[in-house]
Amino acid sequence: MQLIARSPTFVGMMTSEELTRRLADLAEKFGVPGASAALWRENTLVKAETGTANVATGVPVLPNTLFAAGSVTKVFTASLAMTLVDEGLLKLDAPVRDYLPDFQLTNSERSAAITVRMLLNHSSGLPGDYMPDLAPGDDVLDRLMRELTTLPVTGIPGERWSYSNMGMGALGRIIEVITGQSYHAALSTRILEPLGLNATADAEELLLRSTAVGHTVDPVSGSARPVSRLRAWPENGPAGSRLWLDIDALISFGRTHIDGTAPAGRRLLSPWALHEMREPQFDDFWGCFPMYVNYGLGWAIVRAGDDPVLAHGGANLGMHSTLYVLPEQKAVLAVLTNSTNGFQLYSALCEGLLKECFDVRSPAPAYPPEPAFEVDTEQFTGAYRSPNGQVSVDVRDGQLHLRLTPAPHLGTWEQLNGRTPGDSQALPLVCVDSERLRFSMNLGSPGAFAPVQFYSPGADGRPTLVRVGTLYERTL
Repeated sequence: MQLIARSPTFVGMMTSEELTRRLADLAEKFGVPGASAALWRENTLVKAETGTANVATGVPVLPNTLFAAGSVTKVFTASLAMTLVDEGLLKLDAPVRDYLPDFQLTNSERSAAITVRMLLNHSSGLPGDYMPDLAPGDDVLDRLMRELTTLPVTGIPGERWSYSNMGMGALGRIIEVITGQSYHAALSTRILEPLGLNATADAEELLLRSTAVGHTVDPVSGSARPVSRLRAWPENGPAGSRLWLDIDALISFGRTHIDGTAPAGRRLLSPWALHEMREPQFDDFWGCFPMYVNYGLGWAIVRAGDDPVLAHGGANLGMHSTLYVLPEQKAVLAVLTNSTNGFQLYSALCEGLLKECFDVRSPAPAYPPEPAFEVDTEQFTGAYRSPNGQVSVDVRDGQLHLRLTPAPHLGTWEQLNGRTPGDSQALPLVCVDSERLRFSMNLGSPGAFAPVQFYSPGADGRPTLVRVGTLYERTL
C-alpha cells in the first residue's frame, strides 16, 4: 500500500491532534475500548487512534491494528463483482440461475426472477439474516446455497429494497463459480492484493498481526468485556463476518472509489462501473437508517446527484465500522471501533466532521409530525413473517404498536452482542406519510426513531408487506 504521511492540518483546520482528542472523548463517552479514525483528501491524511484493542490484555490500538470490517465488506464484495462485470464475465441483469443453475428457494417462480443486480441493490427478497453457522471450508457458500432451498423469497424480486446478507452470499457464490476460486481467494487476488491493503480473512494471519477483539458494554455499569467468540458464521463472509482490516486499508479502498484507480495508479474499476454503483436504484426508498436517502449497487447513498456522498456501515461481534466516500470532493472518511456502542461513536464523530469539513449534513430524520397523520389502524394489524422472524402489529390505547421477534436461529447473534435473545417489546408507530404508508417507530429514547413502511395492499385493502430493515410478508 502506498504510504501517506500524516499531515498536521486538514480542511477546516482539522489536525491529527484534534481528531485524536475527539475520538478519545467519544470513546470515553460511549464506552468504546478502542477505535481508529482517518480523513483523507487529495493526498492529505489526518489519522487518529485511541484506547485498547483488548481490555483483557491492555494492548493498545496501534496505527496498523486490524478491526472487523463488518458489513462494509459488502462494498468490497460489490466491487469484486463489478470487476467481473467490467471484464464481461458477469452481467448485471442476468438471472442468478444463469450462473447457479440449481439456485432455488421455496418459491420457484420468485427464485427464477432474481437477477445479479437485485443481489447488489438488496431487492432480491432473499433473507436478511440467516445464520446457520456452518462449518468453515472453501465450499461453505455452496453449502449455504443448499440451505437456502428451505427458505422463502419475501415479496416480489426487484420491487422493494430489503437488506439481505444472503443476497451477498449468493453473489459470493457466483464469484466463486466465475473465477474458479473461493470467495476469499478471489477477494484477495482481485481487490486486497492489488490495493496493497493490510487486510485479511485468514484467522492465522490475524494471530500474527495487531488485532482488535469486539467488546460488549454493560448498560448499567458501562464496563466493557471481550466477546466470547472472535468470529462466527463463515457462510456470511461476503456479507461481513470474516474480513479484518486497518484504518489505512479502509481509506485506501475508499480512495479507489473516487476514480476507480488504486493509490499506485492501477485501474481497478471502470468509470462506468463506478457510475453504476453510485446510481440510485429506487424511486421510492425508505431504508433501515434515516441517514441514507437511497441505495446503489453495494453502496448506500447519503446524498445523490452531481456531488454524491456514498457510505456503508458495518457490525460484527462487538464491533462497528463505517466508510464514507465523497467522489467529487476527492475525500474519504473512515472509522473502526471494537464495541457494541461503536455505532454511537462513529455517528457522532462523522456527523460533525462531514458538516465541518465538507458541508455535508445528514438527511432529516423521520420525526413524527405534529399532529400525526390519522390512519385506519385496523388495516395494518396482523402478523408478518420472514426468515428474520416475526413482526406483530396491534392497536394499544388507540395507537399502532409493532413488536419484532427475531427468529430463534438469531439467538446466538443477540447473545454474543450482549443482548438477551428473544427480548423484544411492542413499540409505538406514528404515521409520517399516509399516502405511502410510512411510519416512524419510537425506539424508546429521546429522538430515536426507525423508519417502517407498509406495502402492497391486497383485495381487502390491507398491506401484505411491512419493512423493518428487511421485508416481512403478512401471514395473518
